[in-house]
Amino acid sequence: MTAHRPILILGCALSVLTAGFGQQAPSASKKVAEQEGAQRQGSDPGHLGLARRLAHDWTRQAAVDEAAASGDAMTPLLLSWAENPPDGIMARFLDVGLADAFGRMKTEAAVPFLVRVIDLDRSIGSFAPWIKSAENIEAAYPAAAALIRIGPAGARAVIKAADGPMTREQRRLAIFVVARTKGVPEARLFLTQALAWANSEREWAEIGLKALEP
Repeated sequence: MTAHRPILILGCALSVLTAGFGQQAPSASKKVAEQEGAQRQGSDPGHLGLARRLAHDWTRQAAVDEAAASGDAMTPLLLSWAENPPDGIMARFLDVGLADAFGRMKTEAAVPFLVRVIDLDRSIGSFAPWIKSAENIEAAYPAAAALIRIGPAGARAVIKAADGPMTREQRRLAIFVVARTKGVPEARLFLTQALAWANSEREWAEIGLKALEP
């Protein structure tokens, strides 16, 4: 019996080592399953119809209502479209519908997408939204409006993104989102720094203009 003990111990060890071989962690396998499920849904004719309605001005509101009524059931599908729009649907117009849906549903998982398209304009060449009310600005920029509706998570992501490269319009919208979002302690420092930069730019612009006078 003693002579067989090392073989028995080795066999047990191999069984333990190979028991989990090739298995994914539960969280990873769940994420993969959700992604695969969203891809299958995205190719379904019924769901493609939803994508088309989200991308069209006349049907967008009803499509947003439909998505919101589903609770979280459609969230993986909508998030997949934010990264890979279905064939035959113009991404820019679909993004407007997705932003409206994510804002309505307050989908925090969509924050990275919304920050990326923060300067998405609902109507190409909106007429001077910045000289109008805050409500008009939100109506013109659906991704910014969605970030405001999502709340502090959206504003904090915008503050972090503002440390990196942004166009002037994106930076102005970042300031707008943070200014319109309540419950963000970091907002004070961010807005103070934004005001300091604006004052510095104004000061040097005035100096330059005076130097150009005859």
